[in-house]
Amino acid sequence: MIYKDKVQNYYPLTSQNIIEIFEIVDIVINTIPYNIIPEEAIVSNHLPYILDIASAPYGINQEIVKKHKNNIKYKIYPGIPSNYAPEEASEILLKTLKKVIDVK
Repeated sequence: MIYKDKVQNYYPLTSQNIIEIFEIVDIVINTIPYNIIPEEAIVSNHLPYILDIASAPYGINQEIVKKHKNNIKYKIYPGIPSNYAPEEASEILLKTLKKVIDVK
């Protein structure tokens, strides 16, 4: 998956590369319900827009967000994957089953 992302010019974040990635990307979409983004990443010279769609505790500690609220470009939409993924997964499964068992 990481290889495919790199080929398509996406940069998957890891705990090892997160600060470097923040220096080169314009948008970060966090889906991990864990404080993975350190304060060092959001005080860099090039700060991307951060869209956090994970559930609590989110990708950034909310105390850090409050501390840097005037400088950080951050929007939170909690739980999008868990709210919408099950329905989409069900639709995909149903379409696949219809093809496999030839249901019309």
